[in-house]
Amino acid sequence: MTHARMPSVFDVSAAVALGALEHPTTFVRETADAMLPVEAVTAEPSDFHGRGDVLVVNAAAVPAALARVRELPPHAAGTLVVVGADAGEATSALAAGIGTSGLSLACCPRRVDAEAFTQDLRRLVETLRRTSLTRVLKLHDSLVAAVMAGADLETILKLTARQVSGFDAMFVDYTGIVVSSWSHRGRRSLEVPAELEIALKTPPPIDTTQIELGDGRFAVMVGVGLHDQAEGAIVYVGPRRLTAAELVLVERARSAVLLRFAREKSRRDAQRSTVGQLLRAAVDGSMNHGELALTLRGLGLEPAEGYRVLAVRLDRSTPEARAFTLLEDVAAASTRPIVGSLWGKIFCLVQPVDSTVPEDFLQACQARGWKAITIGRSRPKTDAESLALAIRESAAASQYSGSTAGRIHDVTSLGLPGLLAGLDPQNVMKPFADNLLGELISHDAANNTDLVSTLTAFFDTGCRPGPTAEKLCIHRHTLSYRLDRVAQLTGKDPRSPEWMLSFGIALQMHAILRSTL
Repeated sequence: MTHARMPSVFDVSAAVALGALEHPTTFVRETADAMLPVEAVTAEPSDFHGRGDVLVVNAAAVPAALARVRELPPHAAGTLVVVGADAGEATSALAAGIGTSGLSLACCPRRVDAEAFTQDLRRLVETLRRTSLTRVLKLHDSLVAAVMAGADLETILKLTARQVSGFDAMFVDYTGIVVSSWSHRGRRSLEVPAELEIALKTPPPIDTTQIELGDGRFAVMVGVGLHDQAEGAIVYVGPRRLTAAELVLVERARSAVLLRFAREKSRRDAQRSTVGQLLRAAVDGSMNHGELALTLRGLGLEPAEGYRVLAVRLDRSTPEARAFTLLEDVAAASTRPIVGSLWGKIFCLVQPVDSTVPEDFLQACQARGWKAITIGRSRPKTDAESLALAIRESAAASQYSGSTAGRIHDVTSLGLPGLLAGLDPQNVMKPFADNLLGELISHDAANNTDLVSTLTAFFDTGCRPGPTAEKLCIHRHTLSYRLDRVAQLTGKDPRSPEWMLSFGIALQMHAILRSTL
């Protein structure tokens, strides 16, 4: 039996050189090695649909087969097997009649019964299907077992990439960053092919796409997402196009990654809830010092060894959930991540005090195009009772750096706001701020005026009337009237050297209280 390839405008997976074959068993085994998607085997031309099926005819039925092939769409895929005919004669006859086709042609010059040949072929195809399904199920079971045992992304990539020899694999997140990779050549890091960078950042659709690269290699992108939201893609890069059955194998990685994400999300949610409760308990005093210390140790942090608190402030364009996850991943690279939310900010406890987590996190954010992120960092602390103070310090540092987003700010660099951040908000700051600003706040709320914001702008511009009026886009007489009104309501003139410092401190406290309460 010999195989010939007809001229084709469509390269179908069934078009594999079968060599000099004389028995259907050999034919099917060759097909199995190539993982061909044989959908059906028939001896009736009318039942041949050109969708990955095989049509077996004898020489007498070639005209009927030819007529049926002419009825198929231009890009039909399948194999025509002619028994009892010379390969050259069959090829010439079909080529002359069809001209161009997407079908493969196999010929068996021996006089064999076409129906018996078909039955043998059909039974073997079913055997191959069961074998292929068994292989898929075994891989699926291996992946599930690995994920349930805590396997990382690299293990998932390795298990699936080994099913298709010669391929490297990587998981690329929706911003185009390679999160994890595995190479059959032992390379420690892989890069996304240039042709895929734009496609991966669009973000990729949640399906499977196969692309031929400019250097002759092939890339397969298996989209990964939850609820129609793309999280990234598993990318395989190798020397050849994968067959349909091989694609089914590598696509198992999608389910494994989603399962891992689901398990990881449950674990992260529980951890975030615990940390959030700790942060709230620290600032409202509902835990004593011993309970705080015990909880911190349970989270993997020993207070006596020194720690800091980071506060991350995001703008509206930055996806909070993904920033949360990224901070946890960055922190996990050097220590056990202790991340939670409070006051609309993300807080992270880091140890040791010179940890590079804030720098690494900021760099990772910028690589993803998240520019408007500000990180506030507390002073070093060495006991659990200072946790509330560290939280306030980091929050103040993140709040007072709005004009310089994309940077890390230590509370010690803030001047007066940094000093005030160490005071008790309820027992010290609030009474002081209310004493000077309480009447103004109430007046603004009742009369829809802007006395507090006017006073804030006045001190922000160094108590200079001209720049203040320009900043507020009002006339200087209007500014003077508002400041007079402040003096009337409070009994203290903010323009007087006697009260300038007090008003300045009260406004700073008011800003801190607004950001933390």
